[in-house]
Amino acid sequence: MEEKDMRICPVCGKEVERNDMNFTRDCHGITFRLVCNDCWEKLMEKGYDGEYYSEADECIDEDY
Repeated sequence: MEEKDMRICPVCGKEVERNDMNFTRDCHGITFRLVCNDCWEKLMEKGYDGEYYSEADECIDEDY
């Protein structure tokens, strides 16, 4: 008997099998977070998860 890999969706809090989860992508196509399929549909409606960002949003100090 194989044990199922169960995870908690960080958005809705449901416990779902890992096979029923997908990674969302941010505005640049970078993997953002692992969520259940139901939440994935809602989060990816605008084409990406999270807020849009650009290089101007990065805070790199001169002495970095």
